[in-house]
Amino acid sequence: MLPSGLFAPLASPGATVFGIMFLLDSLARAFLVSLIPITAYRLLGSERDVSLLYLVVGALGLIGTLSIPSLLGVMRRRSVYTLGCLAQVGMGALIATETLPGLSIGMWLRVFGTAALYTTMNLYIMDYIQKRELVRSEPLRLLFGGFSWTIGPVMGVYVSERLGAGAAAAISAACAAMLLGYFWFQRMRDNPAVAPATRPPPSVAYNIRRFIAQPRMRLAYAIAFARSIWWSMFFVYTPLFMVKAGYDAAASAAVVSAGNAMLFFSMVYGRQARRFGVRPIIVGAFVGAGVVSVMVAMVADRPLTAAALLVLGAGATTALDALGGITFLRAVHPYERAEMATVYSTYRQISDITGPMLFAVILTFLPLPAVFAATGVSMLVMARIALHLPRRL
Repeated sequence: MLPSGLFAPLASPGATVFGIMFLLDSLARAFLVSLIPITAYRLLGSERDVSLLYLVVGALGLIGTLSIPSLLGVMRRRSVYTLGCLAQVGMGALIATETLPGLSIGMWLRVFGTAALYTTMNLYIMDYIQKRELVRSEPLRLLFGGFSWTIGPVMGVYVSERLGAGAAAAISAACAAMLLGYFWFQRMRDNPAVAPATRPPPSVAYNIRRFIAQPRMRLAYAIAFARSIWWSMFFVYTPLFMVKAGYDAAASAAVVSAGNAMLFFSMVYGRQARRFGVRPIIVGAFVGAGVVSVMVAMVADRPLTAAALLVLGAGATTALDALGGITFLRAVHPYERAEMATVYSTYRQISDITGPMLFAVILTFLPLPAVFAATGVSMLVMARIALHLPRRL
């Protein structure tokens, strides 16, 4: 047992504990995030085919994500969280095979594991963190994750090049195993509202209709979807852009890591939100990310300048990571947290389907920089939509 005093925040569920859990979860995924598209490009040979692979995996991942309410209906929440951790362990083992079947299944496990962990973690956060404290706890959680997403991409590629993909996968799996151990050490209790039910859970169709019927839910989903589209573009097409420009995999991963380092500014965004409100920060972040992404397409013939702009875009999008989730957490009703959290979490899979599908069409007719321009325009459109957020948020 940890001693009291300095280590007390590590021993009971709260903002610090959730931050550590997010750090380990993020590190398990970040270690492979640059390795996956580079491996896919090596196996498939074109950016378009890489987009199609992400499209297929995203579509199949959506099926797994929508099964989570049913899992929560027959299993305890801690069991679903455990299943998500085990999926992350399996992800690394399969991706390490460096074969197309292994990569594809590993990517699917990554999607399902992420959705299971994200959904259950949101439920725990809503149980243990009061709504008025979210503007402090969410940026803190992103700050912890910033460490993982900064060192993970570049270290994953470095280890893979020096010791092989199996070594990078082993580190990723070890982080997932540590996450599972730390989670069980916390002994978090399931909220009775989302414990295994004595009757079948509402159907997927009902949950979706209920979600869509609530304007604040729709807006929260749109914000999460748009930011996920931007990060999907960043994680997949930044490495491809740098490799095509003549840089090696390590340099490509370094750009991704530099963008992820912007997560360290999450606490700054949290302080600004407490001072000015969440709404203006979110709107400004969409504008900043949109303008910068369009500029990347305009300077694509200067790769280092484009890379610097992509890092700036990541800085703006970090504000959406730090504050965007609050729009959902403050809007959901306690009695339907599990159902609505699951529908909300599908923004990852929907963006993983929509983004690659649109990008594949774009890349059929236009060069790679057009992907950055299209993403920038979509962020500017979202800036206008985000103006519908409540001013008091």
